[in-house]
Amino acid sequence: MSTRTSLIGIGRDHPRYKWVALSNTTLGTRLATINLSIVLISLPAIFRGIGVNPLAPSEIDYLLWVLLSYMVVTALLVVTAGRISDLVGRVRMYNLGLPRYTARLIGRNL
Repeated sequence: MSTRTSLIGIGRDHPRYKWVALSNTTLGTRLATINLSIVLISLPAIFRGIGVNPLAPSEIDYLLWVLLSYMVVTALLVVTAGRISDLVGRVRMYNLGLPRYTARLIGRNL
């Protein structure tokens, strides 16, 4: 059994380790869902800003381009972060990335 500790000082053999891991994973999942919701909610403002009606039959391609480009960028970042976590360590990468992601999400939306 490993006695390594995480950033908050709880090792794997600590009784609360599973709850901390579960709460971190739940928080990360909720933040990702909120981030996607913010993108979807902001789509009308984006299209107003560029002067496009995405529901017009001749301009539906713009809607698809915006959604697909967001998905491609997200997928590329996930693959890159996965490779870095393979090199650095999954738990360490998650414990370093979650606070940064949370701070950026909160700072960007205030």
